[in-house]
Amino acid sequence: MAESAAWLSSPFAAAAAAVFGAIWGSFFNVCIERIPAGQSVVRPGSRCAGCGAPVRPIDNVPVLSYLWLRGRCRACRAPFSARHPLVETLGALLAAALWWQCVALEPRVAVAIRLARFTYDFAFSGVLVVLAFIDLETLLLPDVITLPAIAVFFAAGFGVHEASWGSRLVGGAAGYLFVRLIADFYYYVLKREGLGLGDGKLLALIGVALGWKALPVVVFAGSILGSLISIPVVLLTRRRRASGEALRDAQVPFGPFLALGALVYLFAGRSVLALTGLIWL
Repeated sequence: MAESAAWLSSPFAAAAAAVFGAIWGSFFNVCIERIPAGQSVVRPGSRCAGCGAPVRPIDNVPVLSYLWLRGRCRACRAPFSARHPLVETLGALLAAALWWQCVALEPRVAVAIRLARFTYDFAFSGVLVVLAFIDLETLLLPDVITLPAIAVFFAAGFGVHEASWGSRLVGGAAGYLFVRLIADFYYYVLKREGLGLGDGKLLALIGVALGWKALPVVVFAGSILGSLISIPVVLLTRRRRASGEALRDAQVPFGPFLALGALVYLFAGRSVLALTGLIWL
């Protein structure tokens, strides 16, 4: 037992977790493509969007297949989206980092609890990745993901004991109401749309998964990252010049930045709370 527990803290275990994450990253890509279109994520199997040819098992290896096919379909040579290896790599990196944080660096915690926390945090990160990329491509955060995820992660939170049920319940309510108040202010006072209610449901999901203490960190980090990334992107694209659109009216999804903020909290949240004093509340 001691030897198996020691192996969990080895770099080989983290590498195995990375492979596990890359495989799930391939499934994340399926969700990103099919859920907004209302399609099944199970059937049919992976196929080329250009010619409809099924993807062979040997061509369905995460990341590596994209490289040896040079990003193109074997049958018709139509290009695949670069999002595919990006999401698969992201899944691998998240799984390896979470394994190291939840399992390898906590040798005094029971193995079952460490594995439960890794599973919980990786599943939560996976949902964030799927929602972030869907929001980037469609400017939507589908209820078919956010609403069931709120219930699932609230229930699953009882098994990992990262935050009390009360903290997670308050986090869910506060996350949604925070965005709802901003959205209503924009709509009724400024007479234009601001944050969408999909962002509120995403923040509610983050609240029920991480607890209310996470929300200030998530919103602050998401806002800073959103400003640093989105403003230069909007300026560089120059789309508003071509259409006469004002900078304030440019549509930039906030969901991906909330997801980034949640990941910041997931990996550095306790340190941030300790610095701010919220950990004692």
